[in-house]
Amino acid sequence: MLLRSSAAGLALLLPALVLAEELPKRKPGLWEIKTTMSVLGGQQMVMRQCIDESTDADLLAQATRQQGDCDPPRITREGAHTTIETACRVNGGTASTRGEFSGAYESHYTGEVVTRFDPPQHGMQEARMQIDARWSGPCPPGQKPGSAQMQLPGVGNINLPEMLKNIPGVGQQ
Repeated sequence: MLLRSSAAGLALLLPALVLAEELPKRKPGLWEIKTTMSVLGGQQMVMRQCIDESTDADLLAQATRQQGDCDPPRITREGAHTTIETACRVNGGTASTRGEFSGAYESHYTGEVVTRFDPPQHGMQEARMQIDARWSGPCPPGQKPGSAQMQLPGVGNINLPEMLKNIPGVGQQ
């Protein structure tokens, strides 16, 4: 279960993290990010994230510190299509991730992230996530840049950064 939580946490952050480096910047404001993840039985989750000019770079720096033994991401761009690939050594094996994104990062983008585990981890060979992200306007009063509220099926609303802080090996550095 820990691996699934860590993989899910990393996969949820990937759409934001990949934008921080050599990619087009997302428009500051409130983004609604809908994800469908295979590790959660294909259930859809909705995250509302408030960003400013430094949010994506801050998330990338935090994830780099927390993930440990990972290769630097390889980023390729062709028009509105971007591919990100990386590999991390985890639990005596390798987790190879490939994300493909397209769209206009100032208003709407979509993507698919696939992580393959070699050897399989806890019976899981692959985790897939579909992403549909849209800018929905200015951040609401009281929601700070970097904060993310997520609606999880059967759980309700959670604060994603706070949840990730409580995952051993991810949030406690």
